[in-house]
Amino acid sequence: MWINVEHYGAVGDGQTKDAVVIQAALDEARCTEKGVTVIIPAGTYRLEKTLYVSSNTHIIAAPSARLVRDHDGYLVTNGRPEESFEGYDGHSNITIEGGIWDFNGVIRRKMHNCFAIGHGENITLQRMEIRDVAGAHAIEVCGCRNVWINGCRFLGFIDTGGRSFSEAVQIDLMKAVGVFSAFGAYDQTTCENIWVNDCYFGSSNTEGSQVWPRGIGSHSSTIGVWHENIMISSNVFDGLTKQAVRGYSWKNLQVHHNQFLHCGAGIEVASPPLSDAKDTKDIFGKQTGASQPCENVEIVSNIITGGLTYHHGIAIIGERTGILENVSISGNIISDPADQSSYSGVSILYGDTVKVTSNILKNIKGTAIITNKGNRYSIHDNTITRTGGDGIVVTGPLNGVDIKNNSIQSIQENGISISENVKMAVIHGNTIYGVNGRNIDAFPISINQADYVTISANNYFNEKPEFLTSTMLNISSSCNQVIQTGNHFLNPPRNASQS
Repeated sequence: MWINVEHYGAVGDGQTKDAVVIQAALDEARCTEKGVTVIIPAGTYRLEKTLYVSSNTHIIAAPSARLVRDHDGYLVTNGRPEESFEGYDGHSNITIEGGIWDFNGVIRRKMHNCFAIGHGENITLQRMEIRDVAGAHAIEVCGCRNVWINGCRFLGFIDTGGRSFSEAVQIDLMKAVGVFSAFGAYDQTTCENIWVNDCYFGSSNTEGSQVWPRGIGSHSSTIGVWHENIMISSNVFDGLTKQAVRGYSWKNLQVHHNQFLHCGAGIEVASPPLSDAKDTKDIFGKQTGASQPCENVEIVSNIITGGLTYHHGIAIIGERTGILENVSISGNIISDPADQSSYSGVSILYGDTVKVTSNILKNIKGTAIITNKGNRYSIHDNTITRTGGDGIVVTGPLNGVDIKNNSIQSIQENGISISENVKMAVIHGNTIYGVNGRNIDAFPISINQADYVTISANNYFNEKPEFLTSTMLNISSSCNQVIQTGNHFLNPPRNASQS
């Protein structure tokens, strides 16, 4: 069944209250198992009430159709306040496409989500523009599976107070009314199979509005459940103030081929922190006092340029009781952060089985690649040029790290540094051009408090007077079982040692 909202009395002149008649058109889906397709022609529709979308509804809004929130609630949800669902049994098989969905947050500052989608499956939101959301999220997907968000534009955010962490697209679980207040039940249902592709996150240029803090992410968790199977690809994040993507208590995540332009931080994947009491409770509400491991993260072929004034380009943040396992960071370009940045290009804490390979890191103001605690790290074939800190840093306690075939050039501090109880390290085939730019007695390769280390076939070359170092290999007396073989240091500064 095809329905044009004009046939139900919608005017679209920007003055007439059109929500009631549009709702009447949407309610036709409740009368037929086959569902309806609701057409919203070009025009400006003043919505004085929340629109409720039922199962088997397809909304097609004209690209220039503007739906303006003129009340203090949600703009659209797939459930009424009096309804309650479990699992994925809520209103499902819904597609909403097209239109300019104007939350009007500069005028209507009451905090709510623009789209609140919960307890459903097979949901598609595409080719929409969502503007000027006050306080909360443009789209909150809570306890849903099989959700596609494609080709949308998320423009403008209004911080109504203490909401500098809000995401445009929030992936959340049915934890409590304070997490998702549109409807229940609160049975800890998580999200599964979520795609966010080909979207743009930026400014609306509306006076009184600002850019989004975060693009896609979560900020609540329950121990014992995870969001799973999330793909974020081919999006553009423009000028966001915090992490553009923040995976939080997620499993099976792919972040591919996105552009991050002048954002406060790029990509962060984290397990629940022990310091957050509300996020370390189990599904029965009992405090566990622990985090939980997360696994299977692939971050590939993204461009991160400018910004990094809030945090790192790519950050993997685990906990002692919440290790981040099976992580691949490959083929990314991280370059030219803002002058006031002091953060790293890639930072990893408490990882297990982590590969950092074939990335390009240029003009990083902090350390290019830094890892801290964990097991089994492979740092291979990266190109690092001009850093304000070290090239590569590995600190323990950590068991097993391979640092191979990296190109490291024009480094202000150490080229490669290993310290603080690292065991079983191989440093092989790296080429280093110029270190110690700060003249602080840094070295091409520095090893402290490390055991069972092989240093082989590395090359160091320097011909610039601003990069002088007294020692090629700095190996402290705290190290044990260190083997050096076949390293070549061409044209080293006077008084340099060589092995």
